[in-house]
Amino acid sequence: MPPPDASGALRFIGEVERGADCGCRCPVCGSALVARQGAANEWHFAHEASQERPECAAAAASMLRRFMLEHLQARGEAGALSLPPYQQRVAIVRALINVHEDVQWGAQAMGALQWLSEAALHEPVARARLDTGADLHLFVTVGEAEPPPPDTGCAQLVFRCRLPPASVLRDRHAAEQHLAQHGELAWVHHPDTLGLVAAAQARLEARGRQIYANWLAMADAAGGPATVVDTRPPPLFYGPSTRTEPKEAPRYACAPAHAPNVSFTLYRLSPTEAWLLYLLERVGPLDWRTATEKFYALAPYPGPFEGWAQALPLSVGVADLDVGIVRCTGFLNAVTYLSRRSQLTRSGRDPMAFQGV
Repeated sequence: MPPPDASGALRFIGEVERGADCGCRCPVCGSALVARQGAANEWHFAHEASQERPECAAAAASMLRRFMLEHLQARGEAGALSLPPYQQRVAIVRALINVHEDVQWGAQAMGALQWLSEAALHEPVARARLDTGADLHLFVTVGEAEPPPPDTGCAQLVFRCRLPPASVLRDRHAAEQHLAQHGELAWVHHPDTLGLVAAAQARLEARGRQIYANWLAMADAAGGPATVVDTRPPPLFYGPSTRTEPKEAPRYACAPAHAPNVSFTLYRLSPTEAWLLYLLERVGPLDWRTATEKFYALAPYPGPFEGWAQALPLSVGVADLDVGIVRCTGFLNAVTYLSRRSQLTRSGRDPMAFQGV
């Protein structure tokens, strides 16, 4: 990675004198560096007398990050730093419902960016005010490094680039070309200052209510939920989200015997009665991921309440007192019954997030 010379400017191995005459010093320990420009090994900088410390190696990535910052700053001063459109997927995933909408809007800086060349690794390298009304924080990351977690109060953008091979860092022009070809500006977060996410959410909620209404009308026309023949839900709703093995998946005590990596749907029927609907794990020779017939359960949430075993009709399911669940007679039977009576419905991969709802 390019170290600084006596003036503080970054110098590449291909633009300095060979050996100790390179005039560069380690940015961490301050020791003089030598330029190794042999014919057998890749050109590189090294400490004199091999006095390199462990922390000196970490400084190499910091120097590359500084070079990336200088590259961005030059693009900004040349008027060639245009921000990409921001995109966000808004989705509702519940029992019988899996709908989404992609929203997009443009955002550009109002005036010049304020560059922060001495920013630490976890701090933004530039700030600006966007024409969307949000404050922008721009980060730089090298290789596999991740930007800080999103701050919902401001817009966050990251300039990232994979680590270049050592041969690229021999020459400044080659390094610039690498950043131009492989550097990427990507949004981490943008607050909904224009209200487009909220509008999409409202549209999806309306679609979700219509889907529920259609299912209930179909159940009524067919003579009730018990007459529905196909009780299997679409696999996208309650199947695994990843190929994580069950032993690695989180387990939740509030959902006894649940299958790993599935969605949970909360139905609150009253201030004192709520149920959690989920897919049961298959035991024995049949794997729950490939079984053609799925079994579902309702668990009193967040735990058993008085009379829970007799709270649901037999058309919905039969209580299993040993496990602490109601084994559903059919997925649609349960959804139809609960949807008609639910005051509030929530879905997600972590049932603990429903606490207090």
